[in-house]
Amino acid sequence: MKIFNGSSQSGQNWGAARMFMMVASMLMVTLQAASATQADDTNIVLVGQVAVNPFIRHLKFSVNPIANLKSVQFTVQPKPGSVTRPISARYLSRYLSSRGYLDAAGNLEIPVFGLYDGFTNTVTLTYVFNDSSSTQRLFSLTTAQFHSPCNYDQGTVVFPRTRSTSLSYDFMLLKDSCSHFSPALMDTDGALRWVGTAGVTSYQSAFFDNAIYQGSGSQLLRIELDGTVNLVADYRDIGVTDFHHNIDPGKFGLLLEVDTSTDVESVILDVGAKNGFVYRRWNMYEIIADAIRAGGDDPSAFVRRGQDWFHNNAAAYRASDNSLIVSSRENFVIALDYASGAIKWILGDTNKAWFQYRGLSRYALTVPVGQGVAPIGQHAVSITYDDKLLLFDNGFPSLSQNPPGIMREFAVPRKYSLNLNNRTATQIFKYNRSIVSEICGSVYEDAPDNYLVDYAVAGGFRSGAAFGEIVGVQPNGNRAFDYKYSTNFCDEIFNAIPIHLEQLRFR
Repeated sequence: MKIFNGSSQSGQNWGAARMFMMVASMLMVTLQAASATQADDTNIVLVGQVAVNPFIRHLKFSVNPIANLKSVQFTVQPKPGSVTRPISARYLSRYLSSRGYLDAAGNLEIPVFGLYDGFTNTVTLTYVFNDSSSTQRLFSLTTAQFHSPCNYDQGTVVFPRTRSTSLSYDFMLLKDSCSHFSPALMDTDGALRWVGTAGVTSYQSAFFDNAIYQGSGSQLLRIELDGTVNLVADYRDIGVTDFHHNIDPGKFGLLLEVDTSTDVESVILDVGAKNGFVYRRWNMYEIIADAIRAGGDDPSAFVRRGQDWFHNNAAAYRASDNSLIVSSRENFVIALDYASGAIKWILGDTNKAWFQYRGLSRYALTVPVGQGVAPIGQHAVSITYDDKLLLFDNGFPSLSQNPPGIMREFAVPRKYSLNLNNRTATQIFKYNRSIVSEICGSVYEDAPDNYLVDYAVAGGFRSGAAFGEIVGVQPNGNRAFDYKYSTNFCDEIFNAIPIHLEQLRFR
């Protein structure tokens, strides 16, 4: 028979308990280590912030360890009552490093743009780590009031955007020359969300590659949305003296409309957006003069070097047939073979001077009877998603050619379907309102049947009381919004184009 000592039994039980507790503790530590993520292990501390202007704020952080960070996304929450989507951008770590916004010492800088001025903005930062874990943090950023020299904060709301409207875009690039804050970005609520930081007064601008490109003298500038300004190229060495009118998307980058030491508003360049390299150059003086001579006529009365005989105000690249489409306010819309520069077709008022020259009239497209009219004094040519020709038909005759052609009472956005085999241009869309706007202006299509129309001098520049009017058009043809702004000539809104600032990616 075994006799158990009570004290000995108690000691054995306590030892077993201690062993169990040690094992359990080690297991808990192991499980915690296994479940910990880089989001848990990374320390991110706000250490400062810099306001570039009321619309742009750079937030500065200390990050440890820096190697864990994969990307950072900011989201600016819309104001209460807004119909727009949030402005948002995601920065990959390699992009931040390439811009000097992230370094090995753990210094991180996040540019936040699209803030409302004079308002306490709610901004969400989402940090994503290399193990796919993430974390979010909210910031309240109070901004100063911006007093717009262009009076964008004093517009007239003719028709407000409401939740009952349907529109594919929420933001617009307004090309202006009414201040040294050109250009401006506005949302479809009518709130200003960004202004240019190059100190340039120029409506020659474009939104491309998540940045603003702007012409200034002979220089092409790139303005990052974070406010940084860089010189892309200076074209002085090839004779460029100034940019004019528009910058449009090209085959390889951007189409620049430039003046040179010899030619006024009749030279176009297709350049690379990264380095400004000139891929192609078209001189309309040479192209038109050669065509007129080939038709057996003297071009000297029509093409006049050093004068504004052509007045190029927009251009577009048509990929389906490798064409450059050029708007000449004085004359017509003309299509050139991109590679050779040979004329393919011309669409315009046949009562104008150009149609008297056999070397040009032979390229004329016909608008079938009852299926629209040819444009007069048009602006803002573009190629739509379905390969149609869209333009803003001002209806105003030539100022430098004789005969000047006919005049229409109102400006009308029009879209044409081109049949080059039959040599016809059939009008398939028009937006009809009784608005006089003889010069400048634009129409662009975002998603199918979602338009932005700009009557740059609504009421007529000759009236002395014109205003810039921008209108969002829904797929059902009704207005999504309608805003008016006092203007001097075309300075307020020479051209307006829909853009997207939601879910931007910087890689």
